[in-house]
Amino acid sequence: MIQRSSKFAILLILLLSAACTEPRLGKSLVIVLPDESGKVGAVEFNDGKNKVLLNKPLAAAKVTTAGKVEAVAVTQKDVDSIFKKTIASLPVLPRRFRLYFKGDSAALTEDSQKDFEKVFSDIASRQAYEVEVTGHTDSVGGTAYNEKLSIRRADAIREKLVARGIKANLIFVYGRGEWDLLVKTKNNKHEAKNRRVEIMVR
Repeated sequence: MIQRSSKFAILLILLLSAACTEPRLGKSLVIVLPDESGKVGAVEFNDGKNKVLLNKPLAAAKVTTAGKVEAVAVTQKDVDSIFKKTIASLPVLPRRFRLYFKGDSAALTEDSQKDFEKVFSDIASRQAYEVEVTGHTDSVGGTAYNEKLSIRRADAIREKLVARGIKANLIFVYGRGEWDLLVKTKNNKHEAKNRRVEIMVR
């Protein structure tokens, strides 16, 4: 039985239910893999009597031939060898990105120009994709103006992606103006973190 903790943040649990070619790994094997930032949550693996908490990258538990749950040490080499076909067949998980803009502009900041390359690389690496780009502004300026500016920012990212070969009909653009501030501020307040686009790639 696998029980999830309340802070479940695990990217992937690999389960081998067939007999393993290595006796040390038992007849069933569960391995916890981290997400792209290296983080994992926690999973409790138990047989009703014995339990093992898996809360670190590559933490693993096996079921012995006698049906007992035990912790087992595995390496990345083990994962690559045993689950090679499984990992290759997994869909690419959705990812979120955030890019920032200069004040009253649809031009990216210098740092976000570099981060744009990560967005493009992620999309280009997928066999199938859909991209949502939502533009935002800070609270400086009128509501109508900021709605248009947020769309300009989203459009600017769309144009950059299309120029690099991403299909235009698979990019959806939205503008939220100042209605969804990342950092809550008073009206007419400059805030660099609010001048952004949120990008969802799936």
